[in-house]
Amino acid sequence: MVAVLAMAVVAVPSGATTRGVVAAASASCTPKTNIEAIIDDSGSMAITDENRLRIQAIDLLINALPPQTQLGGVEFGSELFEKGAADIVFPTEPVGANAAAMKSALDVAIQADNGATDYNSAFAAADAADPISQARIFLTDGGHNEGEYKEAHLAHNVPTYVIGFGSGLTAPEDQARLQKIATDTGAAFFPLPDASALQAAMTKIEAALTCQTPPREFNDLLKEGQVKFHSIPVGASTKTLQIVLSWPSALDKFKLAGLKLIAKHKVVAAARPKVRKLQVTKEGGQTFLVAKVSGLTKGKLRFSVKAAKIGSGEPKVKLTTQVGRGAGH
Repeated sequence: MVAVLAMAVVAVPSGATTRGVVAAASASCTPKTNIEAIIDDSGSMAITDENRLRIQAIDLLINALPPQTQLGGVEFGSELFEKGAADIVFPTEPVGANAAAMKSALDVAIQADNGATDYNSAFAAADAADPISQARIFLTDGGHNEGEYKEAHLAHNVPTYVIGFGSGLTAPEDQARLQKIATDTGAAFFPLPDASALQAAMTKIEAALTCQTPPREFNDLLKEGQVKFHSIPVGASTKTLQIVLSWPSALDKFKLAGLKLIAKHKVVAAARPKVRKLQVTKEGGQTFLVAKVSGLTKGKLRFSVKAAKIGSGEPKVKLTTQVGRGAGH
């Protein structure tokens, strides 16, 4: 079995509905500054997301969004309303000043302990927690299975980006319902085979929310110590790029290095320069790295990724690298 590591240059996953992602690149797009994350924490998540990559995906979003963007989070399941205030994982606040508290709250609250899968209570909780949100992210591993679904996503009709993954969503009616939620609200549906692609999908959603074009994506299978080189063209108007690496096991570690800007076959800027210095900031989680590279001019950005440690026991690990424009950092 091959483990998966994702380094993000954002691209829409195979089979994903791209309506909302494509719209994000249009001139009329307005960046969303108030976002609510709706996170499935039903019991089945203990099996479908045993590495709790949904937490890492939200952590990645927190690091990638512009610091002034407000983000809130709620969990859902059939026991949602019985838990009262505990339904709110963290209140809607700017991510920059509250990143550490948000991540800590996610780690405590998201434990696959919220019963069955109830979409009605999910949207009701999100509406109560943040009635003025401009966009939502709805993440689930199962179809609605608590009574009749009452089109709850329409009560507060804002773009709702939907991520569905796992064996609990194989029924056509379940896929159709998630597609409808995304289509009704003018967003996109990301159907994934399993949890390993959650972080890469979240990077694509972050690009859409901030009106960036979808990032370019590289996928590499790497054994311990192996290095892979990549390059991406930089336009004259591009001053900042965001590079995201993601992978599924916290036992594995990956590095980003060798950042160089090439123009007319010469190195004109680098992270460790004898030439003009590129500004590079890095923030990471257990299974991802977000790097923001600024000081760019027209040319080609080259970099390398390395499997520094493979502790998961897999012979090779899939790393996803996504590269796109940074938003407001």
